[in-house]
Amino acid sequence: MRRYGPLFAVVLVAVFFLALLPPHALSGEDAYKMTGEITAIDLKYHTVVIEVPMVGKTFTVGGPRSPEVVLEKGGHSVGLGDFQVGDQVVVTWTHTDEGHLILSLTAK
Repeated sequence: MRRYGPLFAVVLVAVFFLALLPPHALSGEDAYKMTGEITAIDLKYHTVVIEVPMVGKTFTVGGPRSPEVVLEKGGHSVGLGDFQVGDQVVVTWTHTDEGHLILSLTAK
């Protein structure tokens, strides 16, 4: 029984570490980080649309915010209502079966 003590400790530490990870980190989903401009915000449905300029075209990232979303403006944690159409932002998002899911939104 004593020989399993170190193994138990390693397993316990691993479980503790995994519990601290955000849910999307274990989902196997790739997260993308892009810079663009907010073109629409819907506070009622907690959604935002960001147009990201690409070479010769524009990529649209739009969808609801994750329950664990990180929203920052000017280095401070804010709510979605503190952002405005036209703000330049860095958006981190992932793709789901329903579309895009916003993981973080940061403006200077």
